Amino acid sequence: MFISKKHIVLFMICIATITSCSKTNVEEINIGYIAPLTTLATDLGVGPSQAMILAVEQYNSSKTESQPKINLFIEDDKWEKDLALPLYEKLRKEHNIDIVFISNTDGTVAIQDRILEDDVIAVNPLNNDKLLSSLNRNTFKIAKSTEESNKIVGVRIIELGFKKVIILQYPNDFMKIAANSVQEILLENGVQSEIVVIDKDKDQKDFTSILKKAKDEGTEAYVFFGYKKLGFAMKQARDLGIDAPFFGSTTLLDPEFHENSEGAIVGTECSFFTPLDGNYILASEFLQDYKLKFGEEPFSIWPPMQAYDAMNIIINTVKSINEDKLEDESQVDWLRNKLFNVKYYQGVCGNISILEDGSSRGIYFSLYKVESDGKLIKIKR
Repeated sequence: MFISKKHIVLFMICIATITSCSKTNVEEINIGYIAPLTTLATDLGVGPSQAMILAVEQYNSSKTESQPKINLFIEDDKWEKDLALPLYEKLRKEHNIDIVFISNTDGTVAIQDRILEDDVIAVNPLNNDKLLSSLNRNTFKIAKSTEESNKIVGVRIIELGFKKVIILQYPNDFMKIAANSVQEILLENGVQSEIVVIDKDKDQKDFTSILKKAKDEGTEAYVFFGYKKLGFAMKQARDLGIDAPFFGSTTLLDPEFHENSEGAIVGTECSFFTPLDGNYILASEFLQDYKLKFGEEPFSIWPPMQAYDAMNIIINTVKSINEDKLEDESQVDWLRNKLFNVKYYQGVCGNISILEDGSSRGIYFSLYKVESDGKLIKIKR
């Protein structure tokens, strides 16, 4: 039987039509966020969660019909690593999440086995360090470098010529990495330093014995790497007649930090990030939109700025899933590969790229000084 070219062409068109019709589009992407909304480090949860809500709403209101809707579900971990896995399991059971954002470093580690088992992508939008980069390939860190951002404090101490330093450190992985980063650079430059890990007891408010010992030993600079209860330590240091300079991490703008210090926090130098350090125009637009939706700007700016960029990088990736993903390609493989190809994404924090270990580059903190409650002035890049 003779088959004409015309018949062959028609046959191929039919096959293509049937194949395209049989492809199942992704209608929704479910995303979870595990963050501290109450109890401790709320500046690392409330602002970022609102920034993510804003990013998702902006996308859903402007997406095309062929692009998937994004649903965001948020859970409060109270900054306790032991809550990370139960909350992750809750998000999987109740919402079948495809992606989970999580702010806590210890919590990110705690869910590693499960995200691999479930084919879920994890994103830490606040912390980006060597520990997290040693985890599995489903984990991405779209944030500043923890080591680099805290070494700024060590460099400043060296510049000012201090030779004996104490670092009070809250006992979690983030603050441990921060403290070790400072101590490392101090040691390399002949500066004596001691890390004192404080009690994790939430009711601890008395640090006088630690501070008095440091004073008696001639300590020249005091570094506070922790959360709001270290405000009490600042006040107690000044009450003991310690007039040495204070230094801190990225968490000093929690209003309760200032309240607990009774103003002793003023003058503390710290590593921080504001629109001046990122894309000023985009950052200003984001803060305007944030204020318009939530009635006020976040009291600590860098966590929501980073979270907004992290969420928008995910959105910018998944919105093309129905166009780009092959039928026989798993969703997690497709998303992972797409994220590894993110290069110079223009965000509010700067131009962000994702490296082969899932870490990112493009967000660079500067040195600031606490001028008053909730107010910082930039000292240097």
